[in-house]
Amino acid sequence: MKHIIFLVLSLLWVNELLAQKIRSYDLDMQAKHAKIKGYDTLYRVNYFENIIVKSTFSSDIREIEYKNGTTGNRISLIPISEYKIGASFDYKWIALSANFTPKFLMNPEFNEAAQNSSSLGLSINFFYSDRMRQELSYNQFKGFYTEIERTNEGVKNNMALKDTQYDSFEGSTYFIVNRNFSFRAHYAQTERQLKSAGSIIPRLKYGLSSTDIIFNNDEFINEIDELKNFYLVGQLGYLHTFVYNKKWFATIGVHPGIGYSKTELKYYKRPETNAPFNSLAFTLDGELALGYNDYRWFFGTSLNFRNSNYTNNQNDEFNNLSDYFTLYLGYRFNDNKPMRKFFGWFEDTFGF
Repeated sequence: MKHIIFLVLSLLWVNELLAQKIRSYDLDMQAKHAKIKGYDTLYRVNYFENIIVKSTFSSDIREIEYKNGTTGNRISLIPISEYKIGASFDYKWIALSANFTPKFLMNPEFNEAAQNSSSLGLSINFFYSDRMRQELSYNQFKGFYTEIERTNEGVKNNMALKDTQYDSFEGSTYFIVNRNFSFRAHYAQTERQLKSAGSIIPRLKYGLSSTDIIFNNDEFINEIDELKNFYLVGQLGYLHTFVYNKKWFATIGVHPGIGYSKTELKYYKRPETNAPFNSLAFTLDGELALGYNDYRWFFGTSLNFRNSNYTNNQNDEFNNLSDYFTLYLGYRFNDNKPMRKFFGWFEDTFGF
């Protein structure tokens, strides 16, 4: 009987928690923020006084493709970690997130290699101001398999490289031109777009990555087995959100870019060293998102395309690419006075 009473009380508490109505304090702060930042409240509403938690399921992995200018062979490296699950925490101007791949989401064709395979993603995102956003992330993938296209042999699939590892540190700085377009509603759901709007979005992307390919097979002599890359790319993109009934939305965007890349290469069992080379980098990112965004609950999905291309003086070609989807489900809780006071100091001091 005690267990039944406890269960009923717990369910009532959860129901009360999830059914929280908007506070008058929140309404006052929403109006204050719109006035300070200069946007129309008919277009967007913020939820900065809420603690926002979100769970994600994604196929956002990094496929690395390169073509050897000497041999003509094209090799694709694909992580054995096929999917990732993650969670994020957002409050006011800052967002923290983490994701990883559990064993049951590894590629089932490589059971043995999957035991040593893993993925990890960490990120911190924040706004310098209402229209300038900063993103910083770290990603690691260990355990890959190859798809090899040889000059005279066609394609050879499913060769596991369980000790191969990819690490990257990346960042992006955005500026949202249109004040009435809610970039936060699209990427972090800390706001809601109430009416359809779009914006030009200049972005500066930069990153440092390292790929260590462990072949352990002499048929790969003279193939690339270590690649270090730094890039700095400027993009000029556009995002547009179409809103139906203030809650349902569809967002589409494209972000072409050009910039600078510096790459260091080593080749498997090749004795001579290779000098770093500088080159132009070309990027193209695209996205499509669909979802539902209400006061408390929000959910949705996004489809993304990402491609970065580099070419050196030896006609070696490199592509860091991925086509991926993300599913997410989130909820907004009320904050409390201690949190408000602590984070409010940053807002008052730095203008976040």
